[in-house]
Amino acid sequence: MKLRVTAGGRSFEVQIDHEQFVWLDGEPLYVQLEQVGGLPVYSLAAGEEGYVVFVEEGQGEYQVEVQGRSYAVRVEDQQPELVPCPVRDGPADMEKVAIRAPLAGCLAELLVAEGDRVRSGDVVAIVESMKMQIAIRAPQAGEVIRVNGPADRNVDRGEDLVTVCPE
Repeated sequence: MKLRVTAGGRSFEVQIDHEQFVWLDGEPLYVQLEQVGGLPVYSLAAGEEGYVVFVEEGQGEYQVEVQGRSYAVRVEDQQPELVPCPVRDGPADMEKVAIRAPLAGCLAELLVAEGDRVRSGDVVAIVESMKMQIAIRAPQAGEVIRVNGPADRNVDRGEDLVTVCPE
């Protein structure tokens, strides 16, 4: 899931890959967030730091208090980048989705091949970075039309790994 978060007058791109690993403006961050006793109070561990966070939901935004400072926070969903797809026995206005490496590392595994069908959330590749394996997931269902292999090579942040034509 990719989000645009605005807090304290600053805007951040946040990508959540699974419950404990996010990218904040392209930088990986290990997080652990746990609600305390059903209240709008959370325990947040981010990297080496720990915080108590108070969250109050308002109209279209949240009020978040961290270390005694209050921030108005607005969160917006961001859609995957869509570009025209080559015509393949279908309408000319089909689109494709490029699934990119979220950070530089080693492309440890490619788990799909051209012609495979994937569902939203399926793992299509594994990238290793900073001694962690990161599962790269399909943002939506479709047919794999390009795999930029082989595995066991270095990849740059933003490099296309797999391209999918949505169903």
